[in-house]
Amino acid sequence: MKNRQLAEMLLKLVAIRAAGELERQRADSELRIAATIFESQEGMFITDAERIIVKVNHAFTEITGYSPAEAIGHTPHLLHSGRHDDAFYKMLWQSIESTSMWQGEIWNQRKNGEIYPQWLTITAVKASHNGIVTHYVATLTDISERKTAEESIKQLAFYDVLTNLPNRRALSERMKYSISLARRENKQMAVLMLDLDKFKPVNDNFGHAAGDQLLKQVAQRIKARLRDADMVARLGGDEFIILLDEISLHANVERVAKDIIETLAHPFILTQNDTVQIGVSIGISLYPQHGDNPEILIDNADAALYLAKKQGRGCFAYFSEQLTLIAQQRIAMEARLRRAIEHQEFRVYYQPQIDITSNHIIGAEALVRWQDPTVGLIFPDDFMPIAETTDLFSIIDAWILTETCKQGSLWLNAGLPPLTLTVNLSPQQFRHRGISGEIATVLAETNFPAKQLELEISEAGLMANQDQALAILTALNNQGIQLAIDDFGTGYSSFSALKHFPLSIIKIDKSFIKDIPLLANDMIITSTIINMGHNLGFKVLAKGVETAEQLAFLQRRGCDSYQGFLYSPAITAEAFVELLHKATV
Repeated sequence: MKNRQLAEMLLKLVAIRAAGELERQRADSELRIAATIFESQEGMFITDAERIIVKVNHAFTEITGYSPAEAIGHTPHLLHSGRHDDAFYKMLWQSIESTSMWQGEIWNQRKNGEIYPQWLTITAVKASHNGIVTHYVATLTDISERKTAEESIKQLAFYDVLTNLPNRRALSERMKYSISLARRENKQMAVLMLDLDKFKPVNDNFGHAAGDQLLKQVAQRIKARLRDADMVARLGGDEFIILLDEISLHANVERVAKDIIETLAHPFILTQNDTVQIGVSIGISLYPQHGDNPEILIDNADAALYLAKKQGRGCFAYFSEQLTLIAQQRIAMEARLRRAIEHQEFRVYYQPQIDITSNHIIGAEALVRWQDPTVGLIFPDDFMPIAETTDLFSIIDAWILTETCKQGSLWLNAGLPPLTLTVNLSPQQFRHRGISGEIATVLAETNFPAKQLELEISEAGLMANQDQALAILTALNNQGIQLAIDDFGTGYSSFSALKHFPLSIIKIDKSFIKDIPLLANDMIITSTIINMGHNLGFKVLAKGVETAEQLAFLQRRGCDSYQGFLYSPAITAEAFVELLHKATV
């Protein structure tokens, strides 16, 4: 209450005007007391009712760096650090207005620009006769040393001294929070336990100091490979734990594990120019599949680590043997895909698109196949889901587009009739803002006319990217490229949403075609899509047509074109040319 007492004394002194000798003596005594209080070791300043500083003490100058001449006449905004928003100061003054006081921790700025923490108390002083605020008295204390000490204590309690990583205690607290969040939001999280391989020989051959240097470098490499939201902690010795929040695919966990194994396999150079090479084994447990509290998840990750070591070290294993097997199969497939790209084992197959009225081939959809030298022809459903979890997906997508445009240009040069070639634009490509420019480059390099290229965007991909969709589609349309929405009816879009985009073709998903004429509902849905599509100016193509009955139904309903096994499956470029020649005979 020091600042309140001081202000009240000062106000009493101001109130004494024509007082007697006794009152003046008492005033002198109170003035000396007030002066003693004001020149204490705590910084103090007084403002008027408009919050203009009217007086500061010596401690204020020592703490802030501002002399009385520099502070008086200014508001306390002089000290603002910029770390607090308007809402903070609004709350502060609301407290003063309601209780006549506020106190708490605040970050302010010294004259030299240094931002520091202080404990601040502000008291409103009101006139006794009418209760109106006449002054504010503030006391401030520099608490930098206390905060530093608190941080040091926290560092010792929650962080590993050697690597500066969170320790077991900090990990446990974070895992409790992460589990609670994952449970509430119905999400998965992963715990990866790491144990360094060949770490003991480093200690034995180079000494413990070298081992400590190695652990520090290991910690730095692991942190560099993680997202900001992830956590790596050191349990002790050469054991580390990584916590991955919000895991949507197991493949994402495996990618992190493989990345860590790879980065720690590279040589380490210690300060004595000693080069050492180690490895790491990793055990993985998942929430909620393998436990619902920190202790169980860590124990199960430890058990999985034991399995990884049994498998030969330098690898990872799940707590579940089945998940480990699936992961191993995925890794093997990814390695095969990389070799397939290097050895040019992919092929583009073309499925004819037929005009329903004339029965002429008017175009073709480009579909990728993998010609594996051992297994034979592999269809995309067996490898693209794995490619989608890696950087290979974008490589394959870009290759399909380029290869299709090259082939289209060759056909034109060979005198074949102009056909529309359709390429699927994946959601990953569609999210890329530069896709329009990249496609323009491909068209220019292959000399394929833009008007003969059709890009298919899935309904789900379009709806998931509505903010950018219009700009991207408009840029593509301005090049003369035809645009189609694929698999219509399987997502959440509507005709009212589609009419805003520069699309020209709607493609009915094969799931609505396959049970015609057996299911009346599919017939109604298909008829509705055709009618509404035409009313809005769209052409309509049906996919997956396999029977004469399905084709007859589509003809009666006025569908524009179709593709499917009834006419031809996807075939090689050479077979497509033969089919085209037969159709024109």
